[in-house]
Amino acid sequence: DPRFVSKLELAVRFGKVLVIQEVDGVEPILYPLLRKDLLRQGPRWVVQVGSKLVDYNDSFRLFLVTRDSAPTLPADASALINLVNFTVTRSGLQGQLLGVTINH
Repeated sequence: DPRFVSKLELAVRFGKVLVIQEVDGVEPILYPLLRKDLLRQGPRWVVQVGSKLVDYNDSFRLFLVTRDSAPTLPADASALINLVNFTVTRSGLQGQLLGVTINH
């Protein structure tokens, strides 16, 4: 998707937060960013995004979101990604509501 590549390049260049939803796997274009394969070009840092070298801003953040509670990732990707499970269970929600009720 050419729009995806363009949005990715702009987010990396300007230090924006990029949220990619409904991720089933890690696209190959993301690996240089996940590994932080940065190259020095004079006073600036650049990273390979697709076929282009893009200026890298330290404020850039990438979030991959999936509905799968236990995503299967390749071994090389799982070593680069922090997995956070935000699944809400019935007992967890009951505990939170009980805590709020007791505090009030």
